Amino acid sequence: MTEILRAIKVYEKDETKTLSIDNLIEEYSEPLWQFCRKLTYCKEDSEDLFQETFLKTHEQMHKVKFAENPKSFLFSTAVYTWKQKQRKYARRNRIVPIRPLEYTDETCNIPSDFDIEKSVLDKEDNSLIRQLVEALPEKFKIPIILHYTIEMPIADMAKTLNLPRGTVKSRLHKARKLIERGLLNNEYER
Repeated sequence: MTEILRAIKVYEKDETKTLSIDNLIEEYSEPLWQFCRKLTYCKEDSEDLFQETFLKTHEQMHKVKFAENPKSFLFSTAVYTWKQKQRKYARRNRIVPIRPLEYTDETCNIPSDFDIEKSVLDKEDNSLIRQLVEALPEKFKIPIILHYTIEMPIADMAKTLNLPRGTVKSRLHKARKLIERGLLNNEYER
């Protein structure tokens, strides 16, 4: 009996099973949404990127397997889609410059113990950090967002970005230093 169970387990490991798009959405929609939101800093753009990522993944479902890392495949698709949009935006911006709109998230409920001074300072800090991250070159911006937004491990980031682990680590380190330098230049005191 145990030999049969072992044989079944070996057979299941060797068999290539493809994921369904429903499984991917169920398991990875929240971290992917957070990643898209932090990458674009705009609700509408992040919704578009989120949807396009799952559409492109659905078109390429034959490439996603249980044995591999579907999370890396999904995030790689998101990064590739975002880079395509950035190139398209840059081409259009060369022809007709566009001023970006400021997007902010509105809060509906204000708690009774709300400290307005702390809230304003926190918003300023978040805004400054967001501006510094947004100003980073793409090769530093994407690892920072992957690491701090969805807490993706270095190994998964390396697979997602198709880079060696050491390169990912050095880019994270360099990005932190650039953000720290930006905070010092803006006389950040906290």
